[in-house]
Amino acid sequence: MAKNEEKKASEEKSTSTTVKEKSELADTISEATYDGTADWQFLLLVIISIAIALLLLLPKIYLRNSIYYESRAIDRLETQYGALLEENKLLKRKVEGLKVKNQILDTIF
Repeated sequence: MAKNEEKKASEEKSTSTTVKEKSELADTISEATYDGTADWQFLLLVIISIAIALLLLLPKIYLRNSIYYESRAIDRLETQYGALLEENKLLKRKVEGLKVKNQILDTIF
């Protein structure tokens, strides 16, 4: 019987220690209660980080877009310039042909 009593006593001690451990764990959890300020601070930090990133990247994006559209306009103008040069050469030939024709007709009469 002494053995049974010792087993019961040791079981009571182990259950009482687990109960004590559980209550201590519950106390530490209740001490570390959630107050919610960490979320607002983190959210504020994220918003500030995004704002700084945008402030650094938006000018670069704007400049790249401006350069792109200006280069498209310049390319279009260069194409038109080349076409006008060719048209100018053609008109000069026509004028030269008309001058030659006019000189020939003047000598005939």
